[in-house]
Amino acid sequence: MSNPTRSALLNGMFEHLATPPDAADPIEAARKHANFYGRGEVGQGLAKCGHESVVIGQIAGEWLVPPDMTPGHRIVHLHGGGWIAGSLSSHRAMLAELAMTTRCAVLAIDYSLAPEAPFPKGLMDCVAAIGFAAGTGPEGQKPARGLYVSGDSAGGNLAAASVIQINRTGGRIPDRLVLMSPFLATSALPARLSCPSRDPVVSIEGMQHVRSVYAATAASSDALVEPLWATPAELAVFPPTLIQVSSAETLRDQAIAFADALWAANVEARLSIWPGLPHVWQLFVASSSDARAALDEAAQFLGAN
Repeated sequence: MSNPTRSALLNGMFEHLATPPDAADPIEAARKHANFYGRGEVGQGLAKCGHESVVIGQIAGEWLVPPDMTPGHRIVHLHGGGWIAGSLSSHRAMLAELAMTTRCAVLAIDYSLAPEAPFPKGLMDCVAAIGFAAGTGPEGQKPARGLYVSGDSAGGNLAAASVIQINRTGGRIPDRLVLMSPFLATSALPARLSCPSRDPVVSIEGMQHVRSVYAATAASSDALVEPLWATPAELAVFPPTLIQVSSAETLRDQAIAFADALWAANVEARLSIWPGLPHVWQLFVASSSDARAALDEAAQFLGAN
């Protein structure tokens, strides 16, 4: 999937991009960083996709529609940013490439962010967006023929938590799930899940800090905040799931543990570990063949390319 030279070049670029811009406070810095992280990484898809703005409840969203869209096949993507950052613009270029690769319309949403809107508001926004996409697409109010959910980093957390919440309250569970560098746990981590890594952007301490901003009053075992601690019964309803993670990420071992828990619950899960790449390398669509290959892998898994 990768080679040492390409990985070294990409990590060198990433270390520069991972330096957040100056900001007056940590939340503002995180939000600037989320938009700064993949700057300049724009492929051809952004110019080729159509854009359609939507409002779901009180949140803004947009469809990215490839010119050769397969009718009725829809992806809801939940962006990363530690629950406190990220926006429609931060992931737009990557999602345009995902739309082009899968030939699916991709719905992105500006879900509510902490600390202004702590847990569970952002999660409920995501659940509402998935319900919206189940019945409405860029072609109008028609049930989805294929309903898929993807998410990166904290968006991967929200994607997994959304499946659990939809099962609890009723609604259509997605047909397939793609988790990119997912952030699945912070509390009571077993030793092998908290081992030091070469990851220059994600640390256990940082994860625990953003969790305290997002869900300070939630129980440490709440699967809606930390899906790694979901019960076997909660995991048994999961759709086939693809987990992409890098060997160099702090999040690597919890991704492995989550895949193992899905397997134990008899869920089809594919764990794809990529050597030596940065956190959410899929964003680097203009400069990394590994980003392209990861999106191709996601399209093949969704059966929509």
